[in-house]
Amino acid sequence: MFPFTIVTGVTGCTLIVMSMITLFYPPKKINSTYGYRTKASMRNPQTWEEANRYSSKLMLLCGGILTATALLSFFIPSLSQTGIITGIILTFLFSLLPIPLTERHLKKLFDKAGNRKTE
Repeated sequence: MFPFTIVTGVTGCTLIVMSMITLFYPPKKINSTYGYRTKASMRNPQTWEEANRYSSKLMLLCGGILTATALLSFFIPSLSQTGIITGIILTFLFSLLPIPLTERHLKKLFDKAGNRKTE
């Protein structure tokens, strides 16, 4: 098996498992050990719940994309031989992508004080 397949497959499956845990067992209270923890998400219970719900769905999507890429590499030999560097780049990209997307989502829904914006 090629390093690309291993790196993307393991990371994709890990993201899927982590997202399923937080989707089915979301953190009930704001805490410093479990859940999506940023300054914006920890402003109040509403931002906390929204950030954890949204980031879990994004992690599931990113994990699915990485896992699908790993599975595709079995059928497209040139993809599986792209190397570990490409796998690591994709891993970092899809592991970190939920953070700026969740922060942007929170900025759209809440003001700086954590109050839900009205349209």
